[in-house]
Amino acid sequence: MSWEDFLSHRTEAGTEFNQLARRDDGVRLATSLADGLATVRDVLYHRLHEDVERLVGRDTMLMPVSELKTRLGTKQEIELYQIAESTIAARELGYLGDADAWYWQWLNRFRQDADGADERPVLRIGSYLPKAEHERRLEFTDVLTRVLPESRRAPLVLFRLVPYSIQIVTSLAFADSTAAAKARAVQLLHLPVIGDCRSCRGKVLDNGDQCSVCGNPLWKSEWLMATD
Repeated sequence: MSWEDFLSHRTEAGTEFNQLARRDDGVRLATSLADGLATVRDVLYHRLHEDVERLVGRDTMLMPVSELKTRLGTKQEIELYQIAESTIAARELGYLGDADAWYWQWLNRFRQDADGADERPVLRIGSYLPKAEHERRLEFTDVLTRVLPESRRAPLVLFRLVPYSIQIVTSLAFADSTAAAKARAVQLLHLPVIGDCRSCRGKVLDNGDQCSVCGNPLWKSEWLMATD
């Protein structure tokens, strides 16, 4: 995708959002949301794959073609989980009222350029939406185990942090810094050491930004495995 197409895609998504939500800040919101979700997706994949391989060793049986397929499949599953978690956050925080009616479908089209021909993503998102948070998390980890077996070796606390990172992205996109700070406070309860970073101090970063020291918004394995 060229840079012009990249910007056009976000503009179109933002314009559609304005029509659906009767707002006028759709392009800003779509850009912020896309930057934040892309960062969480890519960093999460790194934590589940590169970090695990660095700590426990590389699977030498994995051929380059298979690795590419695995990366694409894993990132798609992360996207689907993010769509569900962002939808639930938008609903529970009251950003759009009955957001389930259209928000997840808009986000699915935006994030995956989906045309509706493939039913699997729709079924996956639909499976997450009615479940409680811990049930969604368990389903997500089960899915990851099938597409990326080494993910089972990632620190368990990572999976407790992820949904709150997605909520933070969503809250920032909707310009709700208070809710984002509350979600970060929950993450600090799960992993207090993340507040000790000498660079970011565990503060909420703008969507798309990442701390080079600790990895915030999803922390490096050294931090995930640290104990007080």
